Amino acid sequence: MNASASTGRTGPRTRWGRLLARRSTARSAVAGTALGIVTLAASAVLAAGGTAEATQEVRRAQEVTRVLNDVSVRLNTQDAALREYLATGGTEYRSEQLAETLDSAGGSLDWLQAHGGIDRFELDAIRGAYANYNRIVVEIMTQTERGAKVQGYAELAALAFAPLRDEVLANVRRNQEALAGYLTDVDRQAVTLQRVAEVTILIVSVLFAVCALVLVGYQRRAERQAARRLHEATHDSLTGLGNRAMLHDELDAAVHHGEQTGEPFSLLLIDLDRFKEVNDTLGHHAGDDLLVEVARRLDQGCRGDDVVVRLGGDEFALILPTTPDQPEAVAAGHRILDALRRPIQLSGLTVDIDASIGVAMYPADGADAAELLQHADVAMYAAKRRHGGVTGYDASLDEGAASRLTLQSELRHGIERGELVVFYQPKVDVATRMPCGAEALVRWQHPTRGLLAPDAFIPLAEETGLIDLVTAEVLDQALAQIARWAELDHELPVSVNIPARSLSDDGFPATVAAALERHRVRPELLTLEITESAVIADMMRAGEVLGELREQGVNISIDDFGTGYSSIAHLRDMPPHELKIDRSFVMKMCENSRDETIVRAVVDLARNLRLRVVAEGVETESALRALDELGCHEAQGYHISRPLPAADLTAWLAGAGSGMAISAV
Repeated sequence: MNASASTGRTGPRTRWGRLLARRSTARSAVAGTALGIVTLAASAVLAAGGTAEATQEVRRAQEVTRVLNDVSVRLNTQDAALREYLATGGTEYRSEQLAETLDSAGGSLDWLQAHGGIDRFELDAIRGAYANYNRIVVEIMTQTERGAKVQGYAELAALAFAPLRDEVLANVRRNQEALAGYLTDVDRQAVTLQRVAEVTILIVSVLFAVCALVLVGYQRRAERQAARRLHEATHDSLTGLGNRAMLHDELDAAVHHGEQTGEPFSLLLIDLDRFKEVNDTLGHHAGDDLLVEVARRLDQGCRGDDVVVRLGGDEFALILPTTPDQPEAVAAGHRILDALRRPIQLSGLTVDIDASIGVAMYPADGADAAELLQHADVAMYAAKRRHGGVTGYDASLDEGAASRLTLQSELRHGIERGELVVFYQPKVDVATRMPCGAEALVRWQHPTRGLLAPDAFIPLAEETGLIDLVTAEVLDQALAQIARWAELDHELPVSVNIPARSLSDDGFPATVAAALERHRVRPELLTLEITESAVIADMMRAGEVLGELREQGVNISIDDFGTGYSSIAHLRDMPPHELKIDRSFVMKMCENSRDETIVRAVVDLARNLRLRVVAEGVETESALRALDELGCHEAQGYHISRPLPAADLTAWLAGAGSGMAISAV
């Protein structure tokens, strides 16, 4: 009996002992796993820090090497110019070439002085030797102009140049050798960190397996999976915001609450502008980063009871429960818009975005979720047509939507019936005030609405795809008019605006070539104006299309230059023939010093790149004189002439034949 009792007591103690042992093992496994994770994190931080430091050092060394190589190239260029100068006996042309190279490496040496990269004493020696070399060159030029012999100076210049060049090249080699040694040390550290990480991963893996065997149960796993599925069903995986399903649930709940309490609320629909440009130019990863940042700003700008969701793509929605009326909701929309318009850093670039926001109020603009969504969508598209901003719903917007559908149908028939007409705004040579070209501007002679400006139908044409027909019609009329003017001894180049769609069309160059051949117009009399945003939409294909057009001899002009954020890149990758300064800078350049500075900078850039530069929006004589002083080539604007029908411009040209007569037609 004693034995039996003893056995009964031992069983429970053994089971409890095993349970306690498991808990102890679990705690040890959790602690060991945590320690291992901390070790891995520390290794990752060290590795990331080492990588960042190595990257910075490599960039610094590369920049120093580039600057030193630039110094070497400029020295060799100056020496070559001196040799040519001596060989030709100092002709005026060679003298100008040599003078341009004097102290050309000074800027690079100043950069090295400011940023370091080579020993200070060596840099001082190089600067001193270079200054001495420049003095010798100046003396050679002076003696040559006096007709004196310079053989001794030429030998002195050669003796001064050789050690100067060798010292620069030696610094390049030393800089590269130091970088190689630094990278070897970094590699050694990386190998050590990798070995530590491998051992830690192995230990953590074992401990994690033990922890999982003891702690993970089927019930908790099922609960986590259910919670995850619920979250995924109602949240956006990229931004972490609620999704469309959550919006419908929350909107139904808000309507139900409003029916019971009578409290109003607002629904805001947000559509980002220029998101496609960012996505296509910088890549989908940058586009995702942009959406995440927008979501963060929306979330931070809202109050605790507001609902923020991402509907998909670049569309978002907000439910604001505590907005009593539309003015308050619109004001909230403007605060959100201000937050979204702050610059965003993406892939090393500063990107500005805008948004169109539509506002609908409950119960004034809709008694249920579907009606609210529909009316907020109508308001949002009204804001988009106004090029961004915040628009509250109004019943007249529905009438406008119906009117747009009618106008779309009428536009197609209007193109077929030949109702599109082309006006021409002349350009003048700024220096001589003589006509030197014209810009083709389309109008629609609507049978009942009268003459419509481009703003009334071009956005609609772009949305519906009719812009291709409009472009073809304008191009055909413009080329026919060039040919008619040529018969009247007016050889007047004409520029035609081209939409983004044309730059994505591989067949567009062939269309232009056929039109030129049909009207027997030389390609150099046609200029195609494009905007920076049109190139951004698909830079690779646009570059190919523009390359074919350039090969045909057609001129390319960048319209509204300076309003995009990648203008310099366009000039490098897709060199145009002409830049057009946006009218927003030209119109106030005489009153606003910042606008005048921008115009001056564009003119200087264009002239240095051997490009024509055209200023549009010239509305005063003072602006025209200022452009002349800056060296601008061409100008157009109301001070010269408004856009005219072809017949009126023909008469205008005839009147300008004996001297420029600026008209305010």
